Amino acid sequence: MEYLLIETDEKNHIPYGINKNRAVDIRMITREGFDRLNKWNLVEMELPMEYFFPDLLCRPFVMVSEELIKTILIYHPETLYRGVKLWQRKSGTNASYFIPLLDELPCLSERTQYNSTGNRIERLVLDKSKMGDAAVFRIKGFDKSCIVGREDFVESILRRGIRGIRMEEVESE
Repeated sequence: MEYLLIETDEKNHIPYGINKNRAVDIRMITREGFDRLNKWNLVEMELPMEYFFPDLLCRPFVMVSEELIKTILIYHPETLYRGVKLWQRKSGTNASYFIPLLDELPCLSERTQYNSTGNRIERLVLDKSKMGDAAVFRIKGFDKSCIVGREDFVESILRRGIRGIRMEEVESE
């Protein structure tokens, strides 16, 4: 095990309807547009009756807790990020998150297998030679997962008590 897909565990009662006020223009979460995002953004959300704020939210864009952004910065100190204050208007409930600008690496191996129509990956295999020394990143052209973490990064976030995530081992060559 060298790399793991890391996603929000959808079994938790997490916020939904995030960014319904369109405070964050998702198209700007790129190298070219990131500096046009505000340093802090007030983003509306809805909450279920009982709710839980996980350390990682994958939709509608990647958002991480303070502890998780600190850990990302240990491994990639050059990572750009912006603040997000999630806020429910009705109750005034809020939580702070950060939008990290993670590298999107074109690291799918030729051994990656697709379904018969070619629109869904059935067996994900990463090509280590295309990943360099990245400890945490996104896979270019692969929307299923939120982020990918190298084993040492994953151990580091687990030691810090990161909650509300789900992980799945990924093959690499």
